[in-house]
Amino acid sequence: MLPRVFGVLGDPVAHSRSPAMHGAAFARLGLPHRYHAFHVRPEALPAAIAGARALGLGGLNLTVPHKRAACGLVDTLSDRATRMGAVNTIVVGADGLHGDNTDGQGFWAGLGELPGRSMARAVVLGSGGAARAVVDALHHEPARPVDVLWISRRPEALPPGPWRAGGWDAIGDALTGADVLVNATTVGMKGGPASFPAPIDVERLGSGARVVDLVYPRPAGGLLEMAAAHGLATQDGLPMLLWQGVRALEHWLAMSLSADVVEAMRTAIGAPPAG
Repeated sequence: MLPRVFGVLGDPVAHSRSPAMHGAAFARLGLPHRYHAFHVRPEALPAAIAGARALGLGGLNLTVPHKRAACGLVDTLSDRATRMGAVNTIVVGADGLHGDNTDGQGFWAGLGELPGRSMARAVVLGSGGAARAVVDALHHEPARPVDVLWISRRPEALPPGPWRAGGWDAIGDALTGADVLVNATTVGMKGGPASFPAPIDVERLGSGARVVDLVYPRPAGGLLEMAAAHGLATQDGLPMLLWQGVRALEHWLAMSLSADVVEAMRTAIGAPPAG
C-alpha cells in the first residue's frame, strides 16, 4: 500500500493533538500513512484546499477558524455539514471533495462516557462552529431531541431551528434545572478571554447535572473546577476530540475502527478512560 498524507488546517494549529492521535491509529493498523498539522491563514485556505485536491491527499480536518469557510470550497456537503454550516472533515475522492462534520458525533459519543442524570434540558454557550455542532447533536443524536437554550452575545444572529436562543442576561435562570451545560466559547483557551460575559452559577444546575467545557486541557480555576467542587460530573474537550477523529478516520479509510485502535488514539491524546 502506498503511503498517503492526511492533515489538519488551522490558524493557530501548533497545539493540535490530532497528529499524535491519527499517527497512533495508523501505527496500530499497520498503515504507512502520515498525518500533519498545517498552519494555514484564512486568506490562504482556498489555495490549501485546492492543493489537497491537486496532490491527492487522503483527507483533511479543519479547525478554527476555517470550518465555515470550507463549506464553499468543497464539491458536496453532508446533511450534517449543511445543517451546521461548518465542515471539519474533507474526504478526498475520485468524484471530488466531500465535506462532512463529525464534531457533533464526537461530542455525543464523548458525553456518553460521562455519568449523570437523564437529559431533557441543555444550555450551550457560544456561537461558533463547535457550538453549532453541539446544538445539532443534541437535537439529532438522542432518541428524543433535547430542549436546548443557546446562549450567545448576539442571539438574533444564531441560525433558526428547534432551539431557543438567548443572550447572556438569561444565563442565571437558564441554569436552574438544566441537565447539561456546555461551554463552546473560547473562554479559558490560550489566547482567549479569561472570563465569561456573565457569571456562571453552577450551583443552579443541581445534583446529577453534567458540565462539559470543550477547551482542552482544562484551565486551572476554570468552569470545570468550579463544577467539580460542587460535585458535578465534568469533562473537557478531549473525548470530543477523540471521537470526532475516530469518525473522520472511518470516513477516510471506509472502515470501522476496532476498540484497540480507538484506545490507542485515546492514549495518544491523553483523554481519560471511558466511564
